[in-house]
Amino acid sequence: MEEKVAYLARECRRFLKEEQILVDKEAMSHFCYDATEMRFMPDIVLLPVSTEQVSMIMKLAFSMEIPVTPQGGRTGLSGGALPIHGGILVSLLRMNRILEIDGKNMQVRVEPGVVSADLQEALKRLDLFFPPDPSSTIESTLGGNVAENAGYTRAVKYGVTRDYVLGLEAVLPDGTIINVGGRTVKNVTGYDLVALLTGSEGTLAVVTGITLKVLPKPGFRRTCVFYLDDLVAAADLVVAIFASGIVPSAVEFMDRTSIGCVADYLSASDLRLDAAAMVLVEVDGYGASSVDEEVGKVFGAARSSPGVMEARLAATDEEGERLWRIRRETLPALKSLGKEHLEADVVVPRYQLPLLARSVQEIGKGRKVGIATYGHAGDGNLHVTIQYRKGNFAELEEAHALLGEVYERAIGMGGKLTGEHGVGLTAKNYMDRQMSPAEIGLMKRIKEAFDPKGILNPGKIFPDEERKGPA
Repeated sequence: MEEKVAYLARECRRFLKEEQILVDKEAMSHFCYDATEMRFMPDIVLLPVSTEQVSMIMKLAFSMEIPVTPQGGRTGLSGGALPIHGGILVSLLRMNRILEIDGKNMQVRVEPGVVSADLQEALKRLDLFFPPDPSSTIESTLGGNVAENAGYTRAVKYGVTRDYVLGLEAVLPDGTIINVGGRTVKNVTGYDLVALLTGSEGTLAVVTGITLKVLPKPGFRRTCVFYLDDLVAAADLVVAIFASGIVPSAVEFMDRTSIGCVADYLSASDLRLDAAAMVLVEVDGYGASSVDEEVGKVFGAARSSPGVMEARLAATDEEGERLWRIRRETLPALKSLGKEHLEADVVVPRYQLPLLARSVQEIGKGRKVGIATYGHAGDGNLHVTIQYRKGNFAELEEAHALLGEVYERAIGMGGKLTGEHGVGLTAKNYMDRQMSPAEIGLMKRIKEAFDPKGILNPGKIFPDEERKGPA
């Protein structure tokens, strides 16, 4: 491989500057990890600044049959952007230009390395916004959001990334540049390749340009917080809110363990540690009276729901934003405990989410590992964090057994393995619990059609071939 890398570096110097080619291990170490905290060292890191440079990189890699891993902001929680087979890591962080904001058509064109928060800030000046807003918004890139079909809190009302992608420029594994979709709202010409590439986790093509639709920014937003004495009561509250005839922009859920951990992490003394669950509800809109009417319906639903210990409305936007920061900081708070962790990103029908959370807590009783559950109650997406001590192999084995049980219970409730983090490395060996051999085989044939040599982001999504039986 050393000879291949040396030759590759020489060839790349024909079209890349020296600063765009990294072979020093210390320099490359910044690209070997993501939010899973797993580490895999690439053999070479390349930092292109244009679609043409990505194309030339892929042509070289294809001819030499060297694996290529595309990478954005390294905020992923499934290991999807890690170079597990070494080879070339293509970082898209320098392709970070907002190319156009078309206010008349409410569209934007961006490069994949644009950070989510930077786009939101640029749109704010025109009273526009891009609804998919992951918790890692200050670090995550739009290319990564497209790769994982990111959702987060507003998905319940506004949908996920795929609902806003109109067109993509991408480079195939052999270096061919394609442009799929476009700038029209309607387009049913042929297969929907935009939808196929969105959420493909960088295994089919390297996205180098993105056309997104955006929306007028709602002028009014209200945040409600509810504390409940039981997880099932939280489920009942969520159902009652939707039954009242409104669709909130966000409905989030945290269990007692999550509340306590964030309270310590942020020194938030006003959080109720005696509650079994906290539910955050946001409503937004373009008129103060209509938003106030929806807030009234939310509190009306709370009054008719048993188990509500406390209900209040954030008095100011600043207080509302503080409550949402509490939710966003849940995973960093759990990580601050200094333990290893496994993260499940299961999704179930909405009403089942707190029921699943209680089920997870029940199977965790008496275990040495710790379990925290939180997530998007509005769309049934539950994040389960299983924590165990570093170097304790008994706890590691127990954690993996519990992870498998979480997946089984979610699927048994009509759910799926992952709602927004992607399959990547972390869930790939559970794929056959959700999908049939025929379905996995079809996906493999699609992968082969795009990537006949199997060089693009190998080792992701598909179960390991040597694996036998359940994980």
